[in-house]
Amino acid sequence: MRKEIEEIAARLRAIRLSRNLTLAEVEIESHRKLRAVALGSYERGDRSLSVSKAIELAEFYEVPLVYLLTGLSPTQSVERDIVIDLRRIKALATSAEKKTPTQEILFSFLLGIIKERQDFNGEILSLRKSDIEFLTITIGCSSVEFATYLAQNKLLFETKETSSL
Repeated sequence: MRKEIEEIAARLRAIRLSRNLTLAEVEIESHRKLRAVALGSYERGDRSLSVSKAIELAEFYEVPLVYLLTGLSPTQSVERDIVIDLRRIKALATSAEKKTPTQEILFSFLLGIIKERQDFNGEILSLRKSDIEFLTITIGCSSVEFATYLAQNKLLFETKETSSL
């Protein structure tokens, strides 16, 4: 965890320096919402960064929060393959009384892929890069957010290797 804190701290400093701002100038431009002393502590990793403060800093610097926290831009693609667990999708599709718009789009899209590939008996479905790009545009999220959504809803197929990572 210390490594992640150091990376976020370094990213905060790099963002500020890329805008040619001193700590004092950030304090002035933020109307004292972001104090120079506190910001310096965040940049050194000496002070814990709350979620609300991270959001405030991301908004001030006009960078996506995901970039501030991970170093990934919202348009960067996910490095690993996305493999959907169709058994879980089918269970969700039949059990959910009212589906969210994201679920509706996802279910419809996956059914379309299955029909196109004529893979009617499969229990898993690998999404191609173009599939992910289309889905993220349609749903209105980044590929990182999409992968997070799938993971949080347990829609990813996990082998023993991936579940232990």
